[in-house]
Amino acid sequence: MSLRLGEQSVSVVETPLMRELKKRVESGVSVLVTGPHGVGKSVLVYSTAYLALEGGAVVIDLASDTSTFAEYIRLAKKAKTALAVFDAVPPQFYAEPEVWSEHAALWRDSCSKITNRADYVRRSGYPVILVLPTDLTVRCRKELAQYEKIVVRPEAETAQEIFLRNSEVFCGEDYAKEVAKLAAKWGEGTYYMAYHVARSLQYCDEDPVSLVEEARATYVERLSTLAQAFYAPTCRKARAFVHTLNSKNLPPVLASQAVHHDLVEAKVRTLERLMALIDKVSGPHREYVKILALQASEDLKRIMRPRWYVKALLRKADPLYGEALGKAADEAVKKCGLRLGEIRLRTLVKAYVIAYEASDDLAKAIAAVATGENPCIGKMRALCRRGALQEEVLDAVLNPQRLSIELPPSAAEGLERYAGLRAEDVGERGWIEVLNFLYESSERGRVDLRPFRDYVDMALRLGGSITKKLALATVQNASVVPGELLAQALVTAIEIGESYEYLLDRYVEVVGDASLIYERCGAGCGEVVVTAAVASAAKAAGEAPCRAIRQLEIALAGAGYGDVVEKYSPHKACLKPI
Repeated sequence: MSLRLGEQSVSVVETPLMRELKKRVESGVSVLVTGPHGVGKSVLVYSTAYLALEGGAVVIDLASDTSTFAEYIRLAKKAKTALAVFDAVPPQFYAEPEVWSEHAALWRDSCSKITNRADYVRRSGYPVILVLPTDLTVRCRKELAQYEKIVVRPEAETAQEIFLRNSEVFCGEDYAKEVAKLAAKWGEGTYYMAYHVARSLQYCDEDPVSLVEEARATYVERLSTLAQAFYAPTCRKARAFVHTLNSKNLPPVLASQAVHHDLVEAKVRTLERLMALIDKVSGPHREYVKILALQASEDLKRIMRPRWYVKALLRKADPLYGEALGKAADEAVKKCGLRLGEIRLRTLVKAYVIAYEASDDLAKAIAAVATGENPCIGKMRALCRRGALQEEVLDAVLNPQRLSIELPPSAAEGLERYAGLRAEDVGERGWIEVLNFLYESSERGRVDLRPFRDYVDMALRLGGSITKKLALATVQNASVVPGELLAQALVTAIEIGESYEYLLDRYVEVVGDASLIYERCGAGCGEVVVTAAVASAAKAAGEAPCRAIRQLEIALAGAGYGDVVEKYSPHKACLKPI
């Protein structure tokens, strides 16, 4: 069988799926045909439609304009039988991707229009065939659930047959098998690549690896055109599109919010101002502000819902489609003058906490991190992957301060209560209580001081003698201690005359840079600065000689020769290119 697509004739390989689709349509069943890009979905459906046309049927185009659609229905009523077809990425796309990407945009913008038409056709007694790549099936998912599904998966044998039937040069089955094997390894685009190689082959001594690579590059270019037109049709959407690609490693719930980051951030700022006003006004004005804050919270919750196209991007893991998305992002950056920037995760996590009223769960999660337990608690579980918070999200929660500080403190006791309060707001009594919790936890297991670094830092710097000693003991026992806390602990130990040898060894191992101590204490901590700097220099000498020289400079400065170091700065000469 041969189809005419554009200006080229394609010899079609009849597959079991073709017979299966034909049987279902003839029995009046409506079908969703889906699968990766470039694996023969459209050819499968158009072949079935052509066979129906030859049998006297009318094929209704669901993407036609209103008057043409009405004419299709009129003809269908007079015909022996009829069926309706919508293909989001038809075969013509591969010849003219810029033009036929608009066809896919119809599904993006009006999938309900297509499904409503399809429902009308089905009620009239005619079957419907919808053809969608896997990444587009998340749109109008509820309506699509009414269709029987046929999933098209590429097979090397079919790719081999496509190559043999469409090549004007016969090079034997071994050559065809090699081409099919190379094309099939990508999973998607297999049949397109086999056909492309068949049409471009001129001599049998051409390297099949080079031919398939050329076909792959052509296929990716066409896919990137589709991705750019589909996901980033305007500069505003392009910004969201680029941000989404930059945040694909985030939990889906955060990545979906990243698409609308600017809008989310504005809503968060509005809600923060309203919540701050509640405590500053009184009488009926306060109730009015509460109502506004409630409305803002509901509005934020509404825009925080995951968007279908974000799900599509995140669900798609095929390497060629990923490459195409990257190319589309690069083009969007050039076209719209965008800069690739990191999503401000802290704003997104804060927005999530506010919108979903997760402040209590956030406080519990922060306390769990501090005591070495799993922070995936309650509503915070949605931000986890495989039962754990990613480092990027964890940093957004913990730095530079806890996200729940703008929210009413939790009614819980212990660390969960203090997770919602700034250290400067609770005074020394609060510092001692937090340190007691952390110290007792460190006696039982692993403790991470990052969530309560402000409490430990203030206790080390501003607390009384007992508070400082408790803070030093907590730092010594903790499993995870930020470098700046280790530096401050060393300075505090020197000030109150406590032993610091263990802290110094740990500082050199964890931080390996004496500048943090020197910045806090200067030559007043000379012995510690010299020891830490020389040890750090020895550690860095093999791999980073310039850093080792810088550490020796700090050692000299700690010994009282800071003016000499400032005058000559040997490490600067080391960093100059030769």
